[in-house]
Amino acid sequence: MQQNEYLTVKEISLKYDMSARNVRRIISNLTENCSEATLYKNKNHEWQVHHLLLPKFKPQRTRKNKYYALSIDPCANYTKSDINVVMKFVYEQMDNNMLELNYSVEQKKSNNQNHLHCYVKCSDKKKLIELLKLGFSRISYHESKIFDLDGWKQYISKEGNQITTLKN
Repeated sequence: MQQNEYLTVKEISLKYDMSARNVRRIISNLTENCSEATLYKNKNHEWQVHHLLLPKFKPQRTRKNKYYALSIDPCANYTKSDINVVMKFVYEQMDNNMLELNYSVEQKKSNNQNHLHCYVKCSDKKKLIELLKLGFSRISYHESKIFDLDGWKQYISKEGNQITTLKN
């Protein structure tokens, strides 16, 4: 595998999953201490960063990929296949590479209608809820933090329900 000696702002931002603005902020801090051989602008006024400076761009704090719990009660009787179609629609409309939807369909004991239990990794909760409301027309939902992911997975699959995962 060939490694470029110099990387651009875009390449660094993709490598470390950070914004180009943050990369440029780090570069501005580095310009005072680095020689022109390791950090310079090319003819097109694009920053060229030597690969030896890459450790300076590593995130200081590691972010944990946190999930949150979402229980959805459609206010109508949907079959499992209908729910799968709606959830696939919601996932496709989110247009987010970082989105991960994990859900199981369960029947209520009181009225035998299906409802969902999910654990979700999503950066835009508001848009997700709007799309769920659009897909199911009317829903009641509850959102909460997950402190024990394995426990939540056991809970949502307690009656032998399969967990369906939608992610890239």
